[in-house]
Amino acid sequence: MSMTQVGLILGASYIMSLLLDIPSSIWADKYSRKSLLIMGNVAFMLLNVIIFLSNSFEMFFLAFCFNGIGTACWTGILSAFVYDTLLSLGREKQYEQTQAKLLKYFFLGRIIAAIVGVYIYSINPKMPFLLSALANFACVIWAFSFKEPTREKSISRSFDQVKEGLFYLLKHKTIWNTVIVFSVVGAIWDVLFNYYQPVMQASGIPLSYFSVVYIFVSIFGLLGASLYQKMKSKIDWKGIMLVYLFIDLVSSLFFGTQIAVLVILSIALLTFASGSFDIYIGGIVHKIVPSSHRATTLSIRSQMYMLFSLILINIVNFSADHSSISVGMLISASVVLIALLVFVRGNYKKVAAIDSLLQE
Repeated sequence: MSMTQVGLILGASYIMSLLLDIPSSIWADKYSRKSLLIMGNVAFMLLNVIIFLSNSFEMFFLAFCFNGIGTACWTGILSAFVYDTLLSLGREKQYEQTQAKLLKYFFLGRIIAAIVGVYIYSINPKMPFLLSALANFACVIWAFSFKEPTREKSISRSFDQVKEGLFYLLKHKTIWNTVIVFSVVGAIWDVLFNYYQPVMQASGIPLSYFSVVYIFVSIFGLLGASLYQKMKSKIDWKGIMLVYLFIDLVSSLFFGTQIAVLVILSIALLTFASGSFDIYIGGIVHKIVPSSHRATTLSIRSQMYMLFSLILINIVNFSADHSSISVGMLISASVVLIALLVFVRGNYKKVAAIDSLLQE
């Protein structure tokens, strides 16, 4: 399968998510977040079933359409569900701590799955997808037991809901700029993670070692989630943003070298960052948006990230197919460098009220 076909398959997921992300979040804000979480798990279950049963480009394309549907049903909605549940219990200040704990469980599960997966993969390379489908089915059953938190529901018309959600982001220029930079950070993260297997193979790492690498980098994700609170207490919000941008920049350059040690180090750094940056941006949005518009506003933020990802992945894939992976990674690094310069120029000013909000 060519890199262009890989880009089309991944693009199917992004396009479906772009089309359904905001409508699903409007539904969640107006009616029920629990129902969308159930639908998301059903979509992820179908993704894994199709990959388990097929090998063709067309079926993989269909499978990733379901991945986009599942993503649309979860993006912003799960975070809003967690925050509103804590808010209804009077514990909203524990949001970042709770999200960090959930991420630690997520990475711990990945570590355990990778260890067990080595044996399962040796029996049947597609068996992990079947087990993932069964896990998704269990999550569907579990989600039915969730209790919808008491909250303010939206009464706005759909179009007005989107305008009002966008207003909450645009209201503070610094927060809007931060959201844009986070969209670039997330897009580059997606590009690099979609490339890590072919780049590792190109750097001479045997396929049999991939599970060891996967466990190694997942430990860094666990560390990122565990150390987030300490990192935030020691570094101001601008410093945190610079850390994320620097990791993206260095990782893009390291990927381009196709040197095994540098590639593995890059993946570890990216996974470390992924253990905390979603917590941070979610925490910012929750503080400025009421419950009636929370999922919608988070989805608008994710739409920007998805759009950046869709464009960047296909540009990098085209460059890799028609030139080399190194050229594609150089493009990725150039995008991060531009975002870094824009962030430094636009945000290193005295904005006391916003600084206080972003640092809380």
